[in-house]
Amino acid sequence: MLFENLNFMHWLVLGLSLIILELFLWTVFLLWIGASAITVSIFFYLMPDTSWPIQLLIFVALSLTSTSLAKRYYPVKTVDDELHEKVKTFIGKECRVDSIEDGIIKVKIGKSLWFARGTGLSVGQAVKIVGVDDSTFIVELI
Repeated sequence: MLFENLNFMHWLVLGLSLIILELFLWTVFLLWIGASAITVSIFFYLMPDTSWPIQLLIFVALSLTSTSLAKRYYPVKTVDDELHEKVKTFIGKECRVDSIEDGIIKVKIGKSLWFARGTGLSVGQAVKIVGVDDSTFIVELI
C-alpha cells in the first residue's frame, strides 16, 4: 500500500512544502496544515513504530484543530475589512458635497474625497453621514 512505507522524512517534506507553498499563496490556511505535518514528523521520529493509520489520524486531528483554532483566534484581516471599519467611524459626522458628476456624489472629509449616496443633493450642501454601504457613505441633508 502507498502509506505503508512512510517515514518521518515524508511528513517533514510534506510540511515544509506546504509552508513554502503558503509563502506564494498568502492564504494562511496551508501554514497550519504544514505545521501539523511537521508535528507528525517529530512524533513519528520519536516513535517510529507508529502505524500509518495512526499517523494519518494524528495528522487529520492536528490539521483540523490547528486550523479551527487559528481561524477563531487569529482571523485574517484584509485591507477591505480595515477600510470598512474606518469608514464606520464617520457615521454621524457632517461634511459638504464637493462634486456631483454623472450622478456620482463625492463628499469632502478633511482633505479626502469619498463616494456618497443620497437624494436631493447639490454641490456645497451640508450633509450628515447616516450609514455606510461598503466604502460609500449614505448621506442626508442637515
